[in-house]
Amino acid sequence: MLTDFFKAPPILNRLRATLAGPYLDEFTDSMKGLGYARSTVRLFLYGIEPLDRWMRRHSIEVVSLDARTLGAYQAYLASSGGLQHPGQSRFKASFMGVRHFASFVRSKGIVPAPPETEPTAPTLIDEYSEWMTSHRGIRSSTLTGYRRVITDLIQRLGDAPQEYRAGALRSFVLERANRHGTATAQATVTATRMFLRFLTADGRCQADLQSAIPTIAHARLASLPRYIGAEDVEALIDSCDGRTITALRDRAILLLLARLGLRSGDVANLVFSDFDWKEGSFCVSGKGRRQVRLPLPQEAGEAMVTYLQEERPRVSFEHVFVTAKAPYRPVSSELVSSIVRRAVQRAGIEAPSRGGNLLRHSAATAMLREGATLQQIASVLRHASIETTFHYAKVDHSLLRMVAPPWPATSATWEAESPAILPDVRTLAQPWPEVTSC
Repeated sequence: MLTDFFKAPPILNRLRATLAGPYLDEFTDSMKGLGYARSTVRLFLYGIEPLDRWMRRHSIEVVSLDARTLGAYQAYLASSGGLQHPGQSRFKASFMGVRHFASFVRSKGIVPAPPETEPTAPTLIDEYSEWMTSHRGIRSSTLTGYRRVITDLIQRLGDAPQEYRAGALRSFVLERANRHGTATAQATVTATRMFLRFLTADGRCQADLQSAIPTIAHARLASLPRYIGAEDVEALIDSCDGRTITALRDRAILLLLARLGLRSGDVANLVFSDFDWKEGSFCVSGKGRRQVRLPLPQEAGEAMVTYLQEERPRVSFEHVFVTAKAPYRPVSSELVSSIVRRAVQRAGIEAPSRGGNLLRHSAATAMLREGATLQQIASVLRHASIETTFHYAKVDHSLLRMVAPPWPATSATWEAESPAILPDVRTLAQPWPEVTSC
């Protein structure tokens, strides 16, 4: 209600006398429902009277408050200096309120919806995107990068796949790969091959064209995992100590990342129906839509309950973690990574990276050092191939000492310690094991 935000009768009478007056009670209720603070909604309402004067001057009714009219009003404010006032933050907020009001009356059907255009046939990229989503289970964020590659390919080779040839495809991939680093070049190869598989499955191009796409030379899993020690992990978690308004949310997120090695996207996509609180477990949907049920650690579960009871806004979202400021919406994977980055800064630790994968790698290396097998770690991290988990064996120094040969001695030491006559190397060779058929 409008009276929730203004009490003085003169202000209420002026606002109710505007063209927008009949709709302001419902409008303010909708802004309150989106989580906007009382002071912010008051700023939004400050823009109603200037809008009313402009609309009356140009004989514009509320039913005509569409995108074109709103653009004309914004241009008027800019030309008259209304957005350059010394208190411009207030003026910009009031214009934002006008935009919210225009969206509100449009959503209520007060302003007619724009006429529907004639539906166009789906483009090749749209069909490819739908195929990748339904048949490959690819995430929208990954698909966005693939679409950029395919857009460049179609602009280069045309939209007639039956005319694609191996030489032209190789030239496109190599030329685009040379402009970027290894990771982007590999993504270009992957996107192009998947596009050609789609075309082949649909019978639009020659079979096996994807075999003509060259592989980008790269030593797979050649680098060491980027992780931090157990003390630094605890320092990150302890940095959520109430200095920010999102301390409870951030602590719960960091515990899920650190204790279970979840990906940033895994945490962002968690919904209430994923959790079985009685059993103490939850379901995670990872890459390729693979679903795995994991145990919920006691510490992480308690942190989540505290967040839900004391800090989470009262919104109807199914997602567990939401933003802290209005308009409320589910957190994104980018926001989860930024939570880790801010925790690293608050804790003041030296970290090799500052994204969500930092805690994933740290969880894996901690499990390995505590005696977990690579197969157990692969189950927790939900690796599709055990070879990916082998990456973490590089940080187990005790295991490496057992399998690594001693460093060769210097020539002087060798001459002093070696016997006068070396044994025949043939006497040291072990017989080749006999091979039996299965």
